[in-house]
Amino acid sequence: MLVTNDTIAFEKYHLYPTKGLLNDPNGLVFFKGQYHVFYQWNPKACDHKYKEWGHFISDDLKTWRRVESALKPSLENLDSAGIYSGAAFVKDDRLYVFYTGNVRDAAGHSVKSSQMWAVSDDGIHFEKLGELFPHPAGFTKDVRDPMVWQGDNGHYFLILGAQHDNQVGDIIIYESVDFKNWTFKGSLLGDQLRDVRGYMLECPGLITVDGKQILMFSPQGLAPDHVHHRYENIHNTGYVIGTFDETTARFQVETDFEEVDQGFEFYAPQTMNAPDGRRIMWGWAGMMTPEREAAVPTIATADWVHVLTVPRALHVTADNHLVQQPIQEILAPTVLDIQSLDHLTVGQYRVQTDADWSVALGDHATLKRVGQTLYFERQQWEDHRLDTRQMTGNLDELLLIVDNDVIEVYTEDGLQVMTGRYF
Repeated sequence: MLVTNDTIAFEKYHLYPTKGLLNDPNGLVFFKGQYHVFYQWNPKACDHKYKEWGHFISDDLKTWRRVESALKPSLENLDSAGIYSGAAFVKDDRLYVFYTGNVRDAAGHSVKSSQMWAVSDDGIHFEKLGELFPHPAGFTKDVRDPMVWQGDNGHYFLILGAQHDNQVGDIIIYESVDFKNWTFKGSLLGDQLRDVRGYMLECPGLITVDGKQILMFSPQGLAPDHVHHRYENIHNTGYVIGTFDETTARFQVETDFEEVDQGFEFYAPQTMNAPDGRRIMWGWAGMMTPEREAAVPTIATADWVHVLTVPRALHVTADNHLVQQPIQEILAPTVLDIQSLDHLTVGQYRVQTDADWSVALGDHATLKRVGQTLYFERQQWEDHRLDTRQMTGNLDELLLIVDNDVIEVYTEDGLQVMTGRYF
């Protein structure tokens, strides 16, 4: 089983909750010989009214075990209504996690966010260290999702997704020389990327892959571009490549904003550095409209909802495009003659053909190739409306990871990926 201490396996390849709602992957880190995946979790219900940090641990990235939650709400007026997304950082053989604490009023409305941190010596038991700094002026309560790294100059940097008082999204940055006292440095982006700010930018990550710096984030509020098949989900995730200036604490964007995944469900990705130097990413395969989320069939059948993607190794091409492939540890594909099939069943498959084909997923979804375009057609379960996502390019070699109710499709060159649920 993927999760070795579960008695029932809901998925074969994807991490899932045993009950309640899972969303963003958090605090991905290799620490003291083990891989840690924390995640947003509401064990009380299949909604977003409560959050703590659920926790998986692995020795090999192939099998995982579920351990006790790492962080739960406990601090009045700081994180009493939820432990929201954040990241991990190893320093002096201790594991520090940074997260956003949420506070709600008597009516259940979110009214305050605070940037928090905690520390652990064993990666399982954490001591909360309190609030990092006051809420920045000029921003609404929607400031969240800290990510921390150490620069070449030895200073520490912390970025956050944010919403200005004028309802425009941004990424803001703090700097510290001692890992304790943080100075607000303003916008990481300045006036750049105005066309993809939306009303909020979530889950920012500034990482280095193959010597190139990638800024990845999840805008909310972008208008769909159906002509170019962009931004067609309720919220989206993308990246730019550029250069971070440690002196000015600004990121100079050098490429266009590109979406990470062309499918129906992919959001809030986070990465870890593996000990062999690989940068590995997980995403949340669950961002959807409230109506669709409430109607996900697993809620009615087993009182749980949403999964994480499989871990993906990242690379960057010479012309600055992101490459994603499932890590080798989890791969065992068989070559599939897809033209001879009507339905796909759970498994990992390589498809090698230049011909057109069509195959069903479950009872209400179809994957089909027409020329150089791959279509993922799905009858939405909440309203039975037919919807389509697509990717165009080199489709002669594909990798399919098919689970009980989620599929990931990768082109062999890793330049395009589609992720989506099906029932």
